[in-house]
Formats: sequence, C-alpha cells, structure tokens
Amino acid sequence: MTGLVNSELLKLRTVRTWWTALGGMAVAALLMALWNSWQASTFLQPFDDYLAGAILTPREEMSAEQVESMRRLWETNGDVGHVASTVYTSGQALGLLLAGVVAVLLVTNEYHYRTLTATFLVTPRRGRVIAAKLIAAVIASLGLWLVSTVVGLAVGSAFLASRDVGVQLTDPGVLSAILLNGVAYVVWGVFGFGLGVLVRSQTVATVTATALYFLTSVVVAFAFQVIHELVIEQDWVLQAQVAIPGVASQIMTTSGELFPGAPPQWSGALVLVAYGLIAGLAGAAILHRRDVA
Repeated sequence: MTGLVNSELLKLRTVRTWWTALGGMAVAALLMALWNSWQASTFLQPFDDYLAGAILTPREEMSAEQVESMRRLWETNGDVGHVASTVYTSGQALGLLLAGVVAVLLVTNEYHYRTLTATFLVTPRRGRVIAAKLIAAVIASLGLWLVSTVVGLAVGSAFLASRDVGVQLTDPGVLSAILLNGVAYVVWGVFGFGLGVLVRSQTVATVTATALYFLTSVVVAFAFQVIHELVIEQDWVLQAQVAIPGVASQIMTTSGELFPGAPPQWSGALVLVAYGLIAGLAGAAILHRRDVA
C-alpha cells in the first residue's frame, strides 16, 4: 500500500498544477492574513474609537438599539481568541477550493491521459488503488493546510504581538480552530475525489468544484441573509446556513460565533464530515465498478 500511495504522490508532484497550487496557497494565505489583521485592528481598539471610525452618523443621533447592535459586533469580532483564529486560518478562503481541485486532478488526470486502465492492470485489486488515491488526496490536502497555517501563524503572531495581546496559541479555542481547519481541508479533498470520479472531464470537474465552492459559500449564504431580513425574521433561517458546505467550513473553524446566533462549531464539523463521507464513499464505489477502458 505504501508503494501505491507513493506512486500517486509522485504522479501529483510531476504535474505543474501541484506546485502552482502550493505557490498560490502561500500567496493567498499571506494576502488574506494581512487583510484580516488590518480588519481586526479596527475591533481591537476601544469601543468609542471603533464606533467613530465605523459609522458616519454621530453617536448622539443613533438609537440605543443601533449602538447596542454595534457593541455586540465589536465584542464578537474584537475577542482576541476570535481574532487569532481568524488570522491563523486566513488561507481557508482559497485553500479549501484548492484542496478540492487538487483531489479532482488526482482522478481526472488518469482519465485525461488515459493511464487509469494501465494502473488497474498493474494493480488489479481496485480497492487498493482507490484507497491509495484517497490517502494521496488527504496528504495533499494536509500539505496545503500546512502551508496556509505556517503563513497565517507568521503573520498573525507578529500582528498580535504588536498589539500586546499575546499569540493565543495556548487558547484551546484557537488551537481547535487551527486543527479543525485541517479537517476542513481533508474533507474538501475527499469531496474533490468523489467529484472527480463522478465527472470524468478534467475541465468540467474543476469548473464544477469552483462553482460549487463559491455558490455555496457566497451566493447561497447571501440568499439566506436576504430571506432572514425580508421574509422570515427567525434565527433558524440564519442557523440553517450550516447545511451549506462553504458556511459549515467557516462555522467549524471560527472560535466563538461566526455571526450572531450561529450554531456551534461541532454542527459545522458534522455537516462537513457528512459531505466528505458521502462523496468519498460514492466515488470509491463508482470507481470500483466503472469500466475505465
């Protein structure tokens, strides 16, 4: 099995896409960590200073409800543990997509270059090949997570130290966010594997993965917000966003609440693992039975 896994990783290392993904991961993590640090700086200042800089209306003209709403936002986003978790996991915005795309390529490259039949002829026991591909997808996903985390820790530690609040790496919530972020990368990698099996075309599978990621994490989440504001003003509407893979990833890795009334971290983890299991098992079953000639 070790030889098969090494073979899959060798295939991955010999394509330019893998090295492009690693480089893109490092750059994206750096830019997002800098951006999140800049945003966090506004919440780490005293409330009166934050309020003065965040709004155009003088405080005297604001209602008590508006001031209280701004205070809750400041308290949530200004929590040091929340800030540390956000900066340390900054690369997630692009990293989860890259994990899924790299896993897609692990499967679709075989179809694209017509090497899967030869792979199964060399190793007739398909189950071992499928397991090796899944393990390789997990290792590749963890590699992207490691690059992202190292960059996030470097930027975040420097930023928090400059604010004299400590790097927060002994905070269980922060450590949990970092580790759960790794789980998110792995799950999206397994999801990408399943998608690569379902959609043989490399281009179509990659575009599908990208569309699913951005639609679920941005467009659909925005739709939930609109429904909550204009149609059903109930907390469960916002909480239902946890069923969306992109939002579940953010909830799972956020120390504290991603948004007021957000469900707990474990719910995001449960949803994301369920997606990964379904995609992984479906992909393995299909690849085991499919005629690849």
